[in-house]
Amino acid sequence: MSVLSIGIVSETLVQQHYLQHAIDEIGYSVSCSLLVANLTVAKTIEKINAATIDAWIIDVDVERLDQEDDFQQWLYDLDAPIIFSEGHTYNAAGTDFISWTRQLKVKLLSLEGQSLLNKSNIIKAKNIWVLAASTGGPEAVKQFLDVMPADADVAFIYVQHIGEGHSHVLSTSIARNNQFECSVAVHGDVVSRGRVIIVPPEHQITIQANGSVIAYPQKSWRGAYKPSIDQVVANVASNYGEFSGVIFFTGMGDDGAKASRLMSLHKGQVWSQNVSGCVAPSMPQEVINTGCNSKIDTPENLARHLKAYLMNK
Repeated sequence: MSVLSIGIVSETLVQQHYLQHAIDEIGYSVSCSLLVANLTVAKTIEKINAATIDAWIIDVDVERLDQEDDFQQWLYDLDAPIIFSEGHTYNAAGTDFISWTRQLKVKLLSLEGQSLLNKSNIIKAKNIWVLAASTGGPEAVKQFLDVMPADADVAFIYVQHIGEGHSHVLSTSIARNNQFECSVAVHGDVVSRGRVIIVPPEHQITIQANGSVIAYPQKSWRGAYKPSIDQVVANVASNYGEFSGVIFFTGMGDDGAKASRLMSLHKGQVWSQNVSGCVAPSMPQEVINTGCNSKIDTPENLARHLKAYLMNK
């Protein structure tokens, strides 16, 4: 994970201290820390640091300073993203401060994902599809990928119930003898054409609307399944709608059945492997029982169907 360079503008030295502490705890660096009263100096310092500052945290009472022309002009001239706060009085021992720090981390992670995306010059795939599986899944998913053309305008998010520490072995095995680039999801990844991104069981990830991957190393998956198919499908459906879909392969349990309804509501596709060919049929069967499925077939034929479907999008 890269380290964002943060600039701070606050009203008091106390605010400045707590903001710097919070940013240090998150793991980013503070390159510039300014008081709003020193805007003339701030303009000079900002010019010196502009090239290295990835985002600004502006923690002032903006409404009170609306009439301050220097401040408004300074804000207008900034190129980096801005996170506005409201001139807080901080108590590091309070629950509100802990909650605020957590929210700030999420915002900064999102900004980091956008920053990495901008620097990579990689364009996200038009279509994002989830490949969901449990028991027997790797073999079925490989059968699908071996037939699916890697030049189609689609990226795959592969959610496989698997023990911690096995994701890299999985990525190597399913990419063998096909043209897909397969890797375990890391913060700052971009879901681009021809990629298969494996969701790790150790911690949560989300896929942003801009195609960047946000990783949350301290957040475990909710529920009994790791990683959670329901969480990933809900995330993708919400951000990509009709340009998304999910294919359920062989597996135990009912993970994904709830989110398949959400995928359908967002006009995404819900497909399943035929249960007669599954090592464990309960996962695809639970999805079929929801009535959301629009296609059921073998892994190889599902790849052929998807190729034809994407050609008409």
